[in-house]
Amino acid sequence: MQQTGSTVRRRSIALGTLAAVVLILILRKPDSLRNPQFFAEDGTIFFIGARQLGLAAFHTPYGGYLHLLPRCVAWAAAFFDPLLAPTIYNVAALCFDAAAIAVLFSRRVRLPAKPALALAFALVPHTDEVFLSLANLQWCVALVLVMLLISDDGATAAQRWCDRGALALCGLTGPFLCFLFPLFVLRSALRRTRESAILAVLALLACAVQASYLYGYRGHFIQSTAIDPSGLMAYVAARLFGTFWMGYGMTILPGPLWIAMGVAVAAAAAWASLRRGEWRLSRAMLALAWLCLVIPVAVKFRYDASAIGFPGNGDRYFFLPHVLLAWLLVVACVQFEGWRRLVPAALLAASLAVNLRYLRAAPLPDLAWAEHVQPVRDGDAFEIPINPPGLVMEGRALNSP
Repeated sequence: MQQTGSTVRRRSIALGTLAAVVLILILRKPDSLRNPQFFAEDGTIFFIGARQLGLAAFHTPYGGYLHLLPRCVAWAAAFFDPLLAPTIYNVAALCFDAAAIAVLFSRRVRLPAKPALALAFALVPHTDEVFLSLANLQWCVALVLVMLLISDDGATAAQRWCDRGALALCGLTGPFLCFLFPLFVLRSALRRTRESAILAVLALLACAVQASYLYGYRGHFIQSTAIDPSGLMAYVAARLFGTFWMGYGMTILPGPLWIAMGVAVAAAAAWASLRRGEWRLSRAMLALAWLCLVIPVAVKFRYDASAIGFPGNGDRYFFLPHVLLAWLLVVACVQFEGWRRLVPAALLAASLAVNLRYLRAAPLPDLAWAEHVQPVRDGDAFEIPINPPGLVMEGRALNSP
């Protein structure tokens, strides 16, 4: 009875926390459900792909890699009235956001204070372009890959197949498995179990698929301009730590101060993650995952660091590092004793207090999707304005070659 009561209590806490997370996400971006509209790739890539390519859209890359989960949603939505497509996209994105965090409450995920970790995800400093967005779904489901790194091997066949399926689905949604693959190899080497080896092999296969598309896309990464290492380091440090603790109203100026702050915070995080104590391996994996996700951002913007000089530009690239930083601070609050735990707690409180004013996204301009949808229903060619303003979604007639 005691074990049953403990299980019921644990599940009640998990469900209550997930409900709070969903509510916070909706409150941060209420317009996504109140007035659903296509945003960027929602329409130009996923809707058009499902309408004109059908099943072929599943193996059609965008940005140099596959987007399996958004393609699945777009394909399923194509069976309904196109008027409902933006609603289906946004609701599906919300469900996937919640499902990604639900994984956190598995008893096999070796992390403490899971309600606090889930709320940290929902309240993370962010411009909200990732939440409730099918176009940016990859950034949220990538957390499932991170949680697989710190999860115990499945004890039952159902658990093992769930892990494998989650790795395949999330690994083929976005490029992140290419960055995290070395950690799956490390996980397998440390555990030396059959299941960890199977996950590493599956990660290799999914990584190879995405890497093959990225290789074909390599021409888009070639630039002729010179790299400014100090400017790049300053901008990346400012976006990683400046917006986290100073908010999105700050002015980013390249300089040694940001570099020094970045080095100091990174060194403190490394010390807190690697010091002896409980959850040491999980802490180390979170820190390594943070590093594996930050390096590609620096590589991407190495020729144009000023593109991230404005705090709101490209904020999705810093979403995962911000979430993992918040998680490391939450773990530190539990791990440290006495007055020391006040330090990470104060850092978390300061981040939330500074960014509270930025938590709610402004509504998108109403471009009246319902007034433009008839040509889509009729299978005719169309040019429909979608958000962000100035973007036009173009579709050919379905009976045209």
